[in-house]
Amino acid sequence: MDDDPRLDPTGRLLGDFVRQVSAHVVVPDLTEGPQIGLRRSGRMHKRGRVLVVASCALVVAGAIAVTVAYGPRSTRVGTQSVPATQPPPVSTSTSSVAGGTERITYEPFTATGIDPSLHVTSRFTGNCIRYSRGAAARSYFRCFASGGGIYDPCFAGPQSTRAPLVCPTTPTSSSVVTFTVSTVSSDGPPSPSSIPWAMQLSDGQVCLFVSAAWSGLGPYQCGAAPIGPSVADCHPPDATPSSTAACQDQFTQTSPFAPTDVAKLWF
Repeated sequence: MDDDPRLDPTGRLLGDFVRQVSAHVVVPDLTEGPQIGLRRSGRMHKRGRVLVVASCALVVAGAIAVTVAYGPRSTRVGTQSVPATQPPPVSTSTSSVAGGTERITYEPFTATGIDPSLHVTSRFTGNCIRYSRGAAARSYFRCFASGGGIYDPCFAGPQSTRAPLVCPTTPTSSSVVTFTVSTVSSDGPPSPSSIPWAMQLSDGQVCLFVSAAWSGLGPYQCGAAPIGPSVADCHPPDATPSSTAACQDQFTQTSPFAPTDVAKLWF
């Protein structure tokens, strides 16, 4: 459609110029009268002017015609689609697993020691109990600091209890404490099934396993939800691919438990 001369400003300029030139062109009178001798010199002078104007018009028209034929076309004004210089970034998040709850093995160690991405905030020494509910081929510890305080769970690295254990405060933070073990005891034989030490509900609220006498409540105590109302505690999650846990709003026997979707489980 840009090739239509009616839409080209250069074409319109050429048309306007031709009309202006035509208005000044004097067409000679071909009928001779009695005063032919006196008028002929005037007509010759006018013909000279007409020829000059016509010649100029032809030269300018030719130049404009060349511009129209080979010069730039008109451009429509409006929103232009600009091609992206780079593809959009590809998401690398693993916060969800298609078809179910994400199950994560918490590993605070590398082959050479504590994972350097973790930030050690405090160091303690004391006695620990080896959990029987730990996942297969690894141990959880419940540790009691000499100066007071309970740290649960704590994890052993490649050197077992010969090196300091790592005790996370929450699985969603890089802040941890280390615990140097003085003595170790065991609370019984390994459990046939592992129990997650933390879970994250669908609203982002994180709940931690607390080994205590709950009298039918808990044993997961929940922190504040990032958005919206929070639950106080939850029962252990079920073992289905899309896990749910029964949770209540208050730490009371009268507060009802309601099924709540679980997004992540840490073992």
